[in-house]
Amino acid sequence: MKDKTFRALYHIPPSFVEHPLQKRALQAIGRPQESMVEVIFRVGGFGTYDVSTITFFERGTVLRHIERSDRSITEPFEFEYYEGEEAKQMRVAFHLLGTNWWPTVFEELEGVRTLDGTQWSLSVYTNGTLIHEHHGSNAYPSEWEQVTSLFGIA
Repeated sequence: MKDKTFRALYHIPPSFVEHPLQKRALQAIGRPQESMVEVIFRVGGFGTYDVSTITFFERGTVLRHIERSDRSITEPFEFEYYEGEEAKQMRVAFHLLGTNWWPTVFEELEGVRTLDGTQWSLSVYTNGTLIHEHHGSNAYPSEWEQVTSLFGIA
């Protein structure tokens, strides 16, 4: 089980930059060759999930893409492209989360058992290489509200 990633265990679609449709979108805005940091936030429970990907590009621009499992296949993905001050604010907001200092696993308090709750993960990649990954089941970082706000998932 150690070799299985969260994505493989829960059959979550490939990350944003691996998906051909989004690769074409990146090429259209002239960003495919830049080095980048990609942060993938997945959250769900009881059969539904949301996947929000924020890509920070070398030149300072930011792209946020959200997939929601409760949407029809014909509904468009949510794309938001940020430049200038907005992009800078997103970078600062992500750095303030301090994810590189988070524990790998967030666990429920001892003695607490939730039967149906929320599972989540946050993975940080640099140019396609996993740098760090964090996850929890009914246990969250103290910055949870800032995380869900930054990634556009309520």
